[in-house]
Amino acid sequence: MRLRNVAVTASLLPVLLLQGCGNDAGMVAAAPAAHKANRAATTDDAIGSDDPVLNAYYAYRVALDVMMRSGGSKVTQLQPVMTPKMFQAISAQAKYFRTNKLHNTGLTKVVWAKRTLASNGVLVSACYDTTAARTVNVRGRGVLPSTTPTRWLDQMRVVNQDSRWIVDGGTTTPTAC
Repeated sequence: MRLRNVAVTASLLPVLLLQGCGNDAGMVAAAPAAHKANRAATTDDAIGSDDPVLNAYYAYRVALDVMMRSGGSKVTQLQPVMTPKMFQAISAQAKYFRTNKLHNTGLTKVVWAKRTLASNGVLVSACYDTTAARTVNVRGRGVLPSTTPTRWLDQMRVVNQDSRWIVDGGTTTPTAC
């Protein structure tokens, strides 16, 4: 039972760490009709929107899935899709996965994503489903309680840095989106 508590903490670590990333001051909706993209495909198939901001978010989800499926051993794909501060936070999660020999099976599915203009970048709101992305231990046994939510709402800042859109952090909360 104690290992399950540790696994829940590992899975929610990005939520706890990313809340301090970036600056939320001035995060206001400037566009009343936010661009919306419906993505029912897995994150591996999701990249390809005509919106570079949404593509940055989808690339972030794919890179995060790769890290979690690898048990935290693959992190190089994360650097190009996020700010250094966010990379530091996600690297701590990767280390936790490596240390505790955890990894995810399956893929995270982005259900929908939309963007809203903000004073310090662009806010991407996205609903994703983790039903197929189970966190397991070295024996392949699920380590999260059956009551762990499977639908999550990301509120991520995406900023243009060196002519590239990258994710700068935000919040993730369980929800029935």
